[in-house]
Amino acid sequence: MEPASTGLALESVTKSFGGFIAVNDVTLSFPAGAIYGIIGPNGAGKTTLFNLLSGFLKPTKGRLRHRGQDITHLSPEAIARRGVVRSFQITSIFSNLTVAENIVLPLQRRDRGGTGFLRKSNWGKRYGEEIDDILRRVHIPAEWRDRGASALPYGLKRSLELGISLAANPDILLLDEPTAGMTVRDIVKVTELIGQLAAGRTVIVVEHNLGVIADLAQEIVVLQQGQLLTRGRYDDVRRDPRVIDAYLGTKGRHAHA
Repeated sequence: MEPASTGLALESVTKSFGGFIAVNDVTLSFPAGAIYGIIGPNGAGKTTLFNLLSGFLKPTKGRLRHRGQDITHLSPEAIARRGVVRSFQITSIFSNLTVAENIVLPLQRRDRGGTGFLRKSNWGKRYGEEIDDILRRVHIPAEWRDRGASALPYGLKRSLELGISLAANPDILLLDEPTAGMTVRDIVKVTELIGQLAAGRTVIVVEHNLGVIADLAQEIVVLQQGQLLTRGRYDDVRRDPRVIDAYLGTKGRHAHA
C-alpha cells in the first residue's frame, strides 16, 4: 500500500458529547487506492467516525489529515472540494429536479466553487457529454435522463446518488450504508457498481451487510464502544474471537464459511 500521507488519516481522535465518548482516541489511516469496510455493533461509533471524516463533526481532541495536510477545522464543503466526498445513508437527491440536473449541480460546484447555476441551454452544451458519461457509468438508462428524479425506482435512486458523488470527482469516496433498504437484486447491482467506481479511488464503506463488505473491501476496520478493536482482511477479522464476541456472535461464526 501507499504511504498513509497519500490518503486519509485520523490521529488520536476523540469525539465526546457531554459526558459520552462516541469515538475514543482512534488512530487510523486509509492509504490511497483501496476499499475499506467499517463494521461494528450498534453504538460502536461508526456514524460518528464518518461524520468526523467528512467534516460534519469536529473532534474534541486529535487531528485529521488528507494527503498529509491538516483538514481538522475545514468545513464539509471545503473537505469535499479537496476530494473527500460523502454519500449519505438517506438518499440525498433533489427530487424536484431531473436526473440530469442532479448530476450537473456537483459538476458546477466543482468548476465554479459552489456559486451560481447555469441555465439549461448553457449547461447542456457545457456538461451534456459528461452527464451522459456519468449516467452510463452508474447504469442509469438514457430514457431517465430528463425525467424527474423522484420517479426513479429505489435502486436507481441509489445509483443516482453514486453518480452525484462521482460528478464531484472525488479521490476518496465515503459510502454510508450504500445498500440499505435494497432488494437482493439491487444489492448485487450496486455492489458491482461500487467495485467499478472504486478504480483509482479510495473508498471507505460503512455497511451492516457483511456479504457486501466481504465482496468489496480489501481491509476491514472493526470498532467497539468508540475504539478501534482490530483491522485486517475480512477472512481474518471474521475469525477473530474478539470480533465474534463483540459483534458477530453465532451468526458471524457461520457467515461466509
